[in-house]
Amino acid sequence: MIQPSSSTAARLACLGLLLAFSGCRTPQAPAPEPIEPVALAADNPLLATLVESWASVVAERRSVAAGVVLKLSGPQGERRLSMNVVLARPSRLRMEIHAFLTTAAVLVADGVEYDYFESLGRYREGGPVHPQLLWQIAGVPLTLAQAVDFLLGGTPARRGLRPAGGMREADRSIRVELHDATGRHVRSLRFAPEGTLVEAEEWAPDGRLHWRVGYDRYRAVGAGPAGDAGEPPFAHSIDFDFPRYESQATVAFRSVDLNPDTPDATFELQIPGDGKAR
Repeated sequence: MIQPSSSTAARLACLGLLLAFSGCRTPQAPAPEPIEPVALAADNPLLATLVESWASVVAERRSVAAGVVLKLSGPQGERRLSMNVVLARPSRLRMEIHAFLTTAAVLVADGVEYDYFESLGRYREGGPVHPQLLWQIAGVPLTLAQAVDFLLGGTPARRGLRPAGGMREADRSIRVELHDATGRHVRSLRFAPEGTLVEAEEWAPDGRLHWRVGYDRYRAVGAGPAGDAGEPPFAHSIDFDFPRYESQATVAFRSVDLNPDTPDATFELQIPGDGKAR
């Protein structure tokens, strides 16, 4: 269970004051009337506070164990995978893919080596982790570290990015444009009025969209029916768009356990009657 640090609590309190000062309000039922979009200058403190506050929330999420449904679509067609996953920073993963109430395949990676097993035919392979591993196994064009960052509710770390302006949109969300040291527009982040991240985009050096990620179905995670209301909410649906690969993916969380213990054995594959692949 996440216990927000005093620094994160202070950031969130500051964010609330800035949002109130800027005229933003948490959407109520019925939805508020649209407003006229307003440009925000690079030196507006709201922009940096939004980025830093959410980064602090996500940084306290060290690991997650979850039941998920992964939907993929692209040139190869459509697939739907039901799985249990355990992810831990910076790039450790256990992924169990299920079919017909059995475990059809298991992928484990400790950040250095991976081990993969398919029950049908008892196929097994392993070796050094490489950037195309998730693409090779599941058709997801992300590195392990990127997958961990996204599924924990943030974006992959990238040094040197700074707010260079933004926009308060008609729906009262705040868009923050991030530039690198050369002034190139690299990434955009869009936050809901309450400060949760709802969309992230990144552009390649040639100006083409690299990826777009949308975060939805935010709710608290905890033991009670409504979760622990004292914790920052967690996105239970994440949509991915990868234009370069002409593919899309959606991750829907069925269950979420934040910051579980992740001993080394979690990321090792032991199969009865089979030796280790590495």
